[in-house]
Amino acid sequence: MSDPQTSGSQTIASSKRKESVKSSQISLKKDPSLSGTADHLDANQAADGKPKTPSSGLAKAESVSLGQKSEASTVHHGLEEAASTDVQTTAGQPRLVAGGEIQVDGIMPLFLTGTTQEMFKIKGGEDLTLENPMRMIPKADLLADIHARAAISDFSPAKQIINEYPQEELLVHWDPEFKYGQNFFLFIKPEAVEILLKPIVVEAAPEELQASVTSAKKEKERHKWECLGSDKEIDAERMENTRPLINIRMSRKRRDFLLSCKFGDRDASDGFLECKPFRDPTYDITRMELPKCIQAVAQLIDATIQTTWSRATNASVQYEPAMMNSEEQELLFGSESFYQFIHESSPMFEHAIQQNEIMDIFIDEYKELGEEDATIEQGAHAQLQEYQSFTDLKHSKDRSISCVDWHPIQTGVVAISCAHRLTFDDRVESGLMFRAHKSLLLIWSFHDPIHPQLILEAPDDIMCFKFNPRDTNIIAGGCINGQIILWDIAEYEDKLKTNRKAKSANEDTSGNKVISNRHVEMAPIKYFAVSSIELSHKGPISDLHWLPKNMELNHSGEFAESAENGHKQLITASVDGHVAFWDTRAKKELKALDLVWKPFLRVPLSAMDNTYDYGLTKISIRTQITTEKSGSGGRTAKKATPGNGFSSKFYCATEEGDLIYADWVAEKTTEEKASRVEHAFNCHFGPMSDVQRSPFFPDVVLSVGGWSFHIWKEKIVIGPLLSSPPSQAYMICGRWSPTRPGVFYISKSDGTIEIWDLLDQSHLPITVQNVSSIAISYMTIHQYPNKSQMNSQFIAVGDDEGTLHILEVPRNLSKPVKNERSIIQTFFDREVRRLSYVKGRKEIRISEKPKWEQAAIEASLAQKRSEEKKVEEKNPEEEEEKAEKEYRAMERSFLEAEGLLPPEEPEAPPA
Repeated sequence: MSDPQTSGSQTIASSKRKESVKSSQISLKKDPSLSGTADHLDANQAADGKPKTPSSGLAKAESVSLGQKSEASTVHHGLEEAASTDVQTTAGQPRLVAGGEIQVDGIMPLFLTGTTQEMFKIKGGEDLTLENPMRMIPKADLLADIHARAAISDFSPAKQIINEYPQEELLVHWDPEFKYGQNFFLFIKPEAVEILLKPIVVEAAPEELQASVTSAKKEKERHKWECLGSDKEIDAERMENTRPLINIRMSRKRRDFLLSCKFGDRDASDGFLECKPFRDPTYDITRMELPKCIQAVAQLIDATIQTTWSRATNASVQYEPAMMNSEEQELLFGSESFYQFIHESSPMFEHAIQQNEIMDIFIDEYKELGEEDATIEQGAHAQLQEYQSFTDLKHSKDRSISCVDWHPIQTGVVAISCAHRLTFDDRVESGLMFRAHKSLLLIWSFHDPIHPQLILEAPDDIMCFKFNPRDTNIIAGGCINGQIILWDIAEYEDKLKTNRKAKSANEDTSGNKVISNRHVEMAPIKYFAVSSIELSHKGPISDLHWLPKNMELNHSGEFAESAENGHKQLITASVDGHVAFWDTRAKKELKALDLVWKPFLRVPLSAMDNTYDYGLTKISIRTQITTEKSGSGGRTAKKATPGNGFSSKFYCATEEGDLIYADWVAEKTTEEKASRVEHAFNCHFGPMSDVQRSPFFPDVVLSVGGWSFHIWKEKIVIGPLLSSPPSQAYMICGRWSPTRPGVFYISKSDGTIEIWDLLDQSHLPITVQNVSSIAISYMTIHQYPNKSQMNSQFIAVGDDEGTLHILEVPRNLSKPVKNERSIIQTFFDREVRRLSYVKGRKEIRISEKPKWEQAAIEASLAQKRSEEKKVEEKNPEEEEEKAEKEYRAMERSFLEAEGLLPPEEPEAPPA
């Protein structure tokens, strides 16, 4: 294509028939309404000092004319047949290029997503068509979209250009063929809009030129490429990863940072190793396996055989015992054959009797073998195997997983909540822009690790949530703004079933079956009830639990007399220092709770001296249900009363690092504001992150916080039963094993999980396993019952990047050892006795301390008196002589220093 030149005429040169076309010229006629356009463009070029360079491939001749049908047909006919011609125009005007396209300066390609197209009603194929591919959009709407969605907006790359655009509306053009690399382009200069709306009309070329161009097109047609099997050879040569990549972490000591390099000299021959070539005797080239097929049919043989058929019949026989008289008995017992039989058979009888005495013939060998196998090589087989991992690139990536919960009924269904990793200051600075981001709760299934099954929408980040244990379609969640949210997923219950996704088989044009498994993304499910923000918590909700079955509280916090069967009440803890109780039956219908729901009981937790309020992070209540035998032989659950396993006492983890033991039932005291806290244990050197009761021993509590964890026993205020050594990484979560009383798991901020087994050792974990490269944010354990398809135990671990790891617990960590519960109970009782003994010894030492101090004072006084007595008993003459010697020595040293000593006389030789 020739460059534009400033000439008064426009000449069209053909490549094949130059001689016959030299005299033919195509004159470009302008629309009468464009009389001022060329002058305007020349003026702009003169002001810039350089000609405008148009872009390529703006619009076809089919769509250049709006409302001028006759001129559009002329342009189409002329440009299509002049595919191989060049048009020279003056600078600043549009030019005709190969392919019949017009290039104009002042456009910007943009890629607009489906959401943006629907928002501005410019969806390709529906709002915009090939006949009408453009639309004017107000400049104010584009700026509002850029301000609302910031960097996510598709118009953000053109923010400055849109601000500087002089007119109030901008033209957007649909580009379905991606001529400029994107599906839309934006006109960023008014001149480009005028050129497009008022195009140059080109007269039709001569018939001879059209015929030559048509023949040239036919000669240049290319056939479609057909694959003849070479793609399989290319796939066979492609390198693919057959194993996961190895993560290598390199570190150095802090004292080695910023040290200067120390270089030294050595001989070049040191460390030199020569590798000489040699012939490998075992070298062999393996032949490539080729797929072959062969059909073989087994030979069929017909044969017959005659069998006898027997029928079971009933039969009976009657006999009498052999009777011997005394003479016959004496004759038999005295015979030689009888003594020979006794001599030969007695050793076999003795051997059988000895085996019965030594071995237990009724023992279950397989059961004993399994228990022995569980105790052999405990550390080597205590590794967690990763079963699956879930991450959503759109909704959960680069977000922290704040909570994880398993579906109580559906097998292989787990839900997670994602929160933004922002500080309080960052949230304040972002303001309303941050509220525009959706906070979601994702429900995953083991049978689809790529797409979440359900997406639940929330008004703010969800910090904790729980499935209702009875009505599993109800989910309760606690927000960062202090509100409680309820979702109902009853309409989508079928989607959570464990059956795999149905695959539909279709046939393509060649008759082959194609499996269609395209995932259809569902719209987020909106919550149906939210608590009143004025009557909710004033800080983020850190923990949430459904009250157990047959447990119901009244408005004073005491146990109700007529407790219904069902989980109807909630308990929540917040960093504002309050524990709140909620009842879902406050209204007749659950939907009626929206924006009016409030707690029926609020318990403030402050320090024992009422100087400050605690910031609560986790709460643990006693949920054990005591059962009693019924008259029919079965077992029935008792109602919640303080005497049958339920208690109003509970543990709370705090941000101050204190484990507090409180009571939600207020005692009648004379003080106006009495603290509900009964004991506060300060053993963690950092904010506490978790507290959980043992499922086998409800009075045993595991607390995690800072760089250590502790095991406590209720009503034992002396100290913890077990304390861990300080860890190098911050501890996040602690979970007891649901099947083994002596096993628990600790997750840390360096992405590792510690596995502790009190049967093996209590001072160190049996193994430490790396799960993630970043910090673990939440961990929970779930055991599937025997009747489920997956008779296994799984650990769900969420990290700070939005990835959920499902780990399978090995058999030796999930199957309990024989008498393990009694052994662990003995261990805890021994630790309680140890604490009592240590406390008694401390009291004895404290009581004996005054006696020791008095004895030490008397001993020091006696020593002082003896020294004074010795000084008094010394001879004064000896003291004077000693002082004289010291004076003489000092005088001599002074004279030596001044050089005043006379020279020493030599000693006279002996006679």
